[in-house]
Amino acid sequence: MIPHELAVRNWRIVFLIWFVLLATATHLPQPLPTDNPTFVSPDKLLHFICFGMLAFCLIGTEWIKSPLLCWLVLAVWAIVDEITQDLLPLNRTFSFEDLIAGELGIATIMYWSGALGKESTKKIKEEVTAILAVPKNWYQLGFIGFIVTAILFVSIWSFLREFFDEQYSSVALCVAFLTGLLCVLRTIICKGNLQIESRVLLKSMVPWLIGTIGIASMTGFLFNNASINVSVIVFAILVVGFRIAWNRAT
Repeated sequence: MIPHELAVRNWRIVFLIWFVLLATATHLPQPLPTDNPTFVSPDKLLHFICFGMLAFCLIGTEWIKSPLLCWLVLAVWAIVDEITQDLLPLNRTFSFEDLIAGELGIATIMYWSGALGKESTKKIKEEVTAILAVPKNWYQLGFIGFIVTAILFVSIWSFLREFFDEQYSSVALCVAFLTGLLCVLRTIICKGNLQIESRVLLKSMVPWLIGTIGIASMTGFLFNNASINVSVIVFAILVVGFRIAWNRAT
């Protein structure tokens, strides 16, 4: 099998594993809420990230060629996922906020579909495909992403709770996940010898990245006391903004 076929096969395996894990996690019985919980879960941001990752994996499977159809399939599944949680005796109810967070995660990731389709990114695509064609590379990338995210999340969450006496779970997860993602990207760059290409792209992207981070920060500040979950909105702005920066650079 050629590297592309091997990479697609691995994407399909990862998609099925992630789908099962996500469906299981969202259908586990939920404990009764308490007035002073030990840990406040960043639930909405988790929905955004987890369903976004599901969309990212589905793109890689190439089972559905059309990005629009891919989005529709996952959008319907997100609705079914919420409805079944409400129907089953899990102490869970249909949450419109959870659904919106998941749908937004799917939509923003779908915006990245075809990011490596340009002629200018041909070498990057070939090297990434060659890396993802090897199963052991998936283990390494997954391990790096999970460990960095988990350790950093616990560290930031503990620090903020100790010094501010508040559970900034969404902030901790946002910083930890982005850092874990950067570590994964750095590993791919090193494995694919893409240091030169990455420097050129990063140099072109810097102004747009700074602008995106600025907009996301201002949004978080302005809507900090609003009823909406601001962490999801901020994360969506970052994902879309980074894609715009990538388009400009490539």
